[in-house]
Amino acid sequence: MNKLLVTGASGTLGGPLTERATADGWEVWSAYYSRPDRIRAGHPIQLDLRDAEALRRVVAEIEPSAIIHCAITERSQGDYDTAIRLAGQHVAEVAAEMGIRLVALSTDLVFDGTRDVYTEDTPPQPSANSRYGEAKADAERSIRATAPKAAIVRTSLIYDFDPLNAQVAWMIAAIQCGETMRLFTDQIRCPIWAVNLAEALLELVETDYGGCLNLVGPEPLSRYDLGTALLAALGYDPAKHVVAAAAPDSAPRKLVLSIERAREVLGTPLLTIREACEIWEKH
Repeated sequence: MNKLLVTGASGTLGGPLTERATADGWEVWSAYYSRPDRIRAGHPIQLDLRDAEALRRVVAEIEPSAIIHCAITERSQGDYDTAIRLAGQHVAEVAAEMGIRLVALSTDLVFDGTRDVYTEDTPPQPSANSRYGEAKADAERSIRATAPKAAIVRTSLIYDFDPLNAQVAWMIAAIQCGETMRLFTDQIRCPIWAVNLAEALLELVETDYGGCLNLVGPEPLSRYDLGTALLAALGYDPAKHVVAAAAPDSAPRKLVLSIERAREVLGTPLLTIREACEIWEKH
């Protein structure tokens, strides 16, 4: 049985990813920093990726054949931007030293939204005020320099139909408090279902693809379109709870990533939100 180390296993993507990997026959080690209660599958292991020696000891003990690095988001506390840079560097160093297949998650926010579409070859240029985008762009450069065979996956808003999902939880909390939500109609991104992304990552990790790869949904959507679709799927009437609004001037207006290369490299279909809803409702 192949061993897989997943960093950020307690997060929005980590839960579905560890569940799917376990179902596919991987022996999964689920690394978390502070939320063991959110581990959904695999062997839980506490790990601070800022500590290079601790990471090296864990990897040497587990001897994974692959690492999927999806830890640390902009919702992490404190110096998350420093943690993103250190984690990326340390994971890349260990993977390169030990000859381990590495797939590392990045974001569409390495771009500023001034182009109509972004390919894997578009140089990163985050918005000037994006700590998260800057940190992820730095991590990309570090990973590519240290572990050139690694795959760096640029993704977008990761949604799910789980009440704990980051795209859903805040809306449910607002509804429970009787608050009206303002959802942006003019901020366009390419959301992807967490389960669909997990499936694509597990296919990717078994290839030898190296470099950047865009893995996002095929349908550009506004925050308003995404939010109302998720609420409707979960049985809420969006008309009662949502107000259309304009995004602040500081937010990128349009972040559309091309998935032509992903369709060439992978057989996993990337799903629209309608397709994701249909599959989820059947289960």
